Amino acid sequence: MSVLIKLRDYRNLPEAEKQIRDFILKDPKRIVDMTIYEVAKETFTSTATVVRLCKRVGAKGFNQFKIMIASELQGFENVHLNVLDTTTVSRDDSPKTVIDKITNIDVHSIEETRIILNEDSLVEAANRIHKAQVVDFYGIGASNVVALDATYKFMRIGKNVACYQLNDRQWVQALNSSSKHVAMVFSYSGETKEMIDIANECQKNGCYVICITSSTSNTLASIADVSIAVSSRETLFRSGAMASRITQLYIVDILYALVSQLDYDQAIEKVNKTRITN
Repeated sequence: MSVLIKLRDYRNLPEAEKQIRDFILKDPKRIVDMTIYEVAKETFTSTATVVRLCKRVGAKGFNQFKIMIASELQGFENVHLNVLDTTTVSRDDSPKTVIDKITNIDVHSIEETRIILNEDSLVEAANRIHKAQVVDFYGIGASNVVALDATYKFMRIGKNVACYQLNDRQWVQALNSSSKHVAMVFSYSGETKEMIDIANECQKNGCYVICITSSTSNTLASIADVSIAVSSRETLFRSGAMASRITQLYIVDILYALVSQLDYDQAIEKVNKTRITN
């Protein structure tokens, strides 16, 4: 998990921790050579507050936090990523500029997601999907579009799948779930009430829950049996919806490939069998 991406995407931080977060993100290279006392002084906070922020993102203390940042800065430089680079489309942008900006957003969102991916979580999710008798997909709005895409992909390789657009039908779907089902729940914020209720209901029925959500702490991730984090850069009117859809689709593609590998010959046969030609 990337400390810098997690810091950037953190919502509802206490004001003092937010000041430290903004100071760190403005020049993360500088932090590596600073002491905890210097950071506290520069941000008009306390060393205790600095430590709290470090622990919030998974470090045991400030020294480990600095080591984590130094380690990932090199990786960011290798793929030319800047965690503070946000791109918004302006009224006067030319079509070429819009094309370049959206391309930049989507590519960098996928690159960031690759950095924060947990391979063990992906393998566990793929194994559960492969063994499940039924795979149910859930999502609202843009996330429902991703759920529908996943439904079609896994149907191509012979999985028994279900996905509905209306929330009341998704709720009935969850009520009828069991230990023979796996539920994949899409919600970038991880705080969509309908998806939280569905995840809770699925678990109550013994259904294994996989969530695709943001890298920051959220309710859905805390409920799920396995959580797969995606990154999302701001775009257009400071909304991350476009980029989060791209990164969720990216995760679907990875899981689809991993599940297909578990029964490779049969998956290839089924894909060829269901290929539609004009």
